[in-house]
Amino acid sequence: MLSVVVLGFAMERLEEFSDIAWASHDASTASDLSNREYGLIIEKVVLQADAVLVNLDMNHLTSIDIVIIHHAYIHKKPILGVGFTQLEPVIEEFISKRVADLDMAVHHMRTNYLVISSNGTNTSSAPSV
Repeated sequence: MLSVVVLGFAMERLEEFSDIAWASHDASTASDLSNREYGLIIEKVVLQADAVLVNLDMNHLTSIDIVIIHHAYIHKKPILGVGFTQLEPVIEEFISKRVADLDMAVHHMRTNYLVISSNGTNTSSAPSV
């Protein structure tokens, strides 16, 4: 099973893809945590994920979104962007691949990222590496 950190999508929309474990941050539920604790939790979640999925058509990325994307980038996690809104050049460099919509993103992850998933058995028909 793929484990994906998701930014900018409603969890209700993602529930139809039940073969993927989605992780989404909600800063409002972390009100009892210090900034350092929250940062450590974010880093751990990103390290355990197979990829990060970002809605590039959001109005703006929050500072926490950028921290998550940066953690994924430095730990060589694929960062899949949905949409074609141009971002700051540094953020553009972080994005591994862009696709037009969520369905294309899920298809791409199932086809290409399941092979590298460390969170379960490879059920893909793609060859093992």
